[in-house]
Amino acid sequence: MDYIKSWTFCICITLIVSVIFSILKPKGTMGKFYKVIISVFIFISFLYPLTEFNPADFRINFNLESEYENLIENTAKAEIENSVKDVLIKNEIYNSSVSAQVQQSGDEMIINRLLVSVTDDYSVEEVKDLIFKNLGMVADVKRIGE
Repeated sequence: MDYIKSWTFCICITLIVSVIFSILKPKGTMGKFYKVIISVFIFISFLYPLTEFNPADFRINFNLESEYENLIENTAKAEIENSVKDVLIKNEIYNSSVSAQVQQSGDEMIINRLLVSVTDDYSVEEVKDLIFKNLGMVADVKRIGE
Protein backbone atom coordinates (compact mmCIF):
# COMPACT_ATOMS: atom_id res chain seq x y z
CA MET A 1 0.00 0.00 0.00
CA ASP A 2 2.93 2.32 0.62
CA TYR A 3 3.99 1.71 -2.96
CA ILE A 4 0.71 3.09 -4.30
CA LYS A 5 0.89 6.09 -1.97
CA SER A 6 4.43 6.96 -3.01
CA TRP A 7 3.62 6.52 -6.71
CA THR A 8 0.57 8.77 -6.43
CA PHE A 9 2.60 11.39 -4.55
CA CYS A 10 5.34 11.26 -7.21
CA ILE A 11 2.83 11.71 -10.04
CA CYS A 12 1.13 14.64 -8.31
CA ILE A 13 4.42 16.43 -7.69
CA THR A 14 5.50 15.76 -11.29
CA LEU A 15 2.28 17.17 -12.70
CA ILE A 16 2.51 20.28 -10.52
CA VAL A 17 6.13 20.90 -11.59
CA SER A 18 5.21 20.22 -15.25
CA VAL A 19 2.36 22.74 -15.14
CA ILE A 20 4.67 25.37 -13.67
CA PHE A 21 7.31 24.77 -16.38
CA SER A 22 4.73 24.72 -19.18
CA ILE A 23 3.46 28.12 -18.02
CA LEU A 24 7.02 29.49 -18.01
CA LYS A 25 8.09 27.99 -21.36
CA PRO A 26 9.08 30.39 -24.10
CA LYS A 27 7.25 30.79 -27.41
CA GLY A 28 8.46 29.48 -30.76
CA THR A 29 10.81 26.60 -31.50
CA MET A 30 12.34 26.71 -28.04
CA GLY A 31 8.83 26.29 -26.60
CA LYS A 32 8.36 23.12 -28.63
CA PHE A 33 11.65 21.82 -27.27
CA TYR A 34 10.52 22.57 -23.68
CA LYS A 35 7.23 20.80 -24.40
CA VAL A 36 9.12 17.66 -25.48
CA ILE A 37 11.34 17.83 -22.38
CA ILE A 38 8.30 18.22 -20.08
CA SER A 39 6.57 15.26 -21.79
CA VAL A 40 9.66 13.08 -21.32
CA PHE A 41 9.86 14.22 -17.68
CA ILE A 42 6.22 13.20 -17.09
CA PHE A 43 6.74 9.87 -18.86
CA ILE A 44 9.84 9.06 -16.78
CA SER A 45 8.09 10.07 -13.56
CA PHE A 46 5.32 7.57 -14.34
CA LEU A 47 7.86 4.81 -14.91
CA TYR A 48 10.40 5.62 -12.18
CA PRO A 49 8.32 4.23 -9.27
CA LEU A 50 8.19 0.90 -11.09
CA THR A 51 11.89 0.46 -10.25
CA GLU A 52 10.85 0.12 -6.61
CA PHE A 53 7.99 -2.27 -7.43
CA ASN A 54 7.78 -5.25 -5.12
CA PRO A 55 5.12 -7.86 -5.95
CA ALA A 56 4.98 -8.82 -2.26
CA ASP A 57 3.26 -5.48 -1.59
CA PHE A 58 0.26 -6.68 -3.55
CA ARG A 59 0.19 -10.25 -2.30
CA ILE A 60 -2.80 -11.12 -0.15
CA ASN A 61 -2.29 -14.03 2.16
CA PHE A 62 -5.42 -16.15 2.22
CA ASN A 63 -5.22 -18.91 4.77
CA LEU A 64 -8.21 -20.88 3.55
CA GLU A 65 -7.40 -23.96 5.56
CA SER A 66 -7.45 -22.02 8.83
CA GLU A 67 -10.67 -20.23 7.85
CA TYR A 68 -12.26 -23.56 6.98
CA GLU A 69 -11.24 -25.07 10.32
CA ASN A 70 -12.67 -22.06 12.18
CA LEU A 71 -15.91 -22.38 10.25
CA ILE A 72 -16.15 -26.09 11.06
CA GLU A 73 -15.40 -25.47 14.75
CA ASN A 74 -17.99 -22.69 15.00
CA THR A 75 -20.59 -24.83 13.25
CA ALA A 76 -19.88 -27.78 15.56
CA LYS A 77 -20.04 -25.52 18.60
CA ALA A 78 -23.41 -24.11 17.55
CA GLU A 79 -24.75 -27.60 16.77
CA ILE A 80 -23.71 -28.94 20.18
CA GLU A 81 -25.16 -25.94 22.01
CA ASN A 82 -28.45 -26.24 20.11
CA SER A 83 -28.67 -29.98 20.78
CA VAL A 84 -28.20 -29.46 24.51
CA LYS A 85 -30.73 -26.62 24.57
CA ASP A 86 -33.26 -28.80 22.73
CA VAL A 87 -32.83 -31.60 25.28
CA LEU A 88 -33.25 -29.15 28.14
CA ILE A 89 -36.37 -27.58 26.65
CA LYS A 90 -37.93 -31.01 25.89
CA ASN A 91 -37.45 -31.88 29.55
CA GLU A 92 -38.94 -28.55 30.67
CA ILE A 93 -35.71 -27.01 31.88
CA TYR A 94 -35.95 -23.35 31.01
CA ASN A 95 -33.81 -20.21 31.51
CA SER A 96 -30.57 -22.09 31.07
CA SER A 97 -27.48 -21.17 29.13
CA VAL A 98 -25.14 -23.49 27.25
CA SER A 99 -21.55 -22.83 26.22
CA ALA A 100 -19.37 -25.32 24.36
CA GLN A 101 -15.66 -25.18 23.62
CA VAL A 102 -14.65 -27.42 20.73
CA GLN A 103 -11.47 -28.09 18.81
CA GLN A 104 -10.81 -29.91 15.57
CA SER A 105 -8.19 -32.61 15.63
CA GLY A 106 -7.77 -34.20 12.23
CA ASP A 107 -11.19 -35.43 11.16
CA GLU A 108 -12.60 -35.40 14.69
CA MET A 109 -14.21 -32.72 16.80
CA ILE A 110 -13.16 -32.73 20.44
CA ILE A 111 -15.40 -31.14 23.05
CA ASN A 112 -13.02 -29.48 25.49
CA ARG A 113 -15.76 -28.19 27.76
CA LEU A 114 -19.52 -28.15 27.83
CA LEU A 115 -20.81 -25.68 30.40
CA VAL A 116 -24.49 -25.60 31.25
CA SER A 117 -25.86 -23.03 33.69
CA VAL A 118 -29.29 -23.65 35.21
CA THR A 119 -31.46 -21.79 37.69
CA ASP A 120 -31.89 -22.87 41.31
CA ASP A 121 -35.16 -24.63 40.39
CA TYR A 122 -33.33 -27.62 38.87
CA SER A 123 -30.99 -30.24 40.28
CA VAL A 124 -27.45 -30.04 38.91
CA GLU A 125 -27.01 -33.83 39.01
CA GLU A 126 -30.32 -34.47 37.23
CA VAL A 127 -29.37 -32.08 34.43
CA LYS A 128 -25.95 -33.77 34.08
CA ASP A 129 -27.57 -37.21 33.88
CA LEU A 130 -30.21 -35.97 31.44
CA ILE A 131 -27.58 -34.58 29.03
CA PHE A 132 -25.44 -37.72 29.31
CA LYS A 133 -28.40 -40.09 28.71
CA ASN A 134 -29.76 -38.16 25.73
CA LEU A 135 -26.57 -36.96 24.04
CA GLY A 136 -23.73 -39.00 25.55
CA MET A 137 -21.92 -35.80 26.54
CA VAL A 138 -20.42 -35.07 29.92
CA ALA A 139 -21.43 -31.57 30.88
CA ASP A 140 -20.19 -29.27 33.57
CA VAL A 141 -23.47 -28.10 35.10
CA LYS A 142 -23.55 -25.14 37.45
CA ARG A 143 -26.14 -22.88 38.90
CA ILE A 144 -26.45 -19.45 37.33
CA GLY A 145 -24.26 -17.07 39.30
CA GLU A 146 -21.73 -19.66 40.49
